[in-house]
Amino acid sequence: MQENNYTQVAQEYYRQRHTTPGWQSLVQVLFSGILASADDEDGRRFLTLMGNNLARQHPLPASATLGELEDNINHILSRFDWGVVKLEATQQQLALVHIAWPVSPQGQDDELWRIALISLFEGLYAEWLLSQGGQPYVPLRWQESTPEDAFVFRYQNGL
Repeated sequence: MQENNYTQVAQEYYRQRHTTPGWQSLVQVLFSGILASADDEDGRRFLTLMGNNLARQHPLPASATLGELEDNINHILSRFDWGVVKLEATQQQLALVHIAWPVSPQGQDDELWRIALISLFEGLYAEWLLSQGGQPYVPLRWQESTPEDAFVFRYQNGL
């Protein structure tokens, strides 16, 4: 992965955005309820499926280049105030680095919030890549978080 200063990207994003009161509390209650009422794997699968469904409701236009794909994804993410993504490609993989994701309201259930968002984004990004000509057998998975707290998803055959 390239050397980047994701903190600067996140700070600029947060300076330009304002959170609508209430929506994060509602989503946090839903996330907590889903993850508390199902076993861990079932809850994550359900949220990934919700991400797939959300991607189908908000399809990406066809993208001819990686830069265009990044712009198209960020355009849709901006509608939700859900941060920004940077795409980083090598010959072996495509990394999607999600920066400035929505934080949990008042710091409640931070770990559940992160798990829920990661699961939702896995479904969202996987469905969008599939719609751009990706292969269903190539998985998209969250792999890590950067020191700047960006989520790193990898689209790579053989994960």
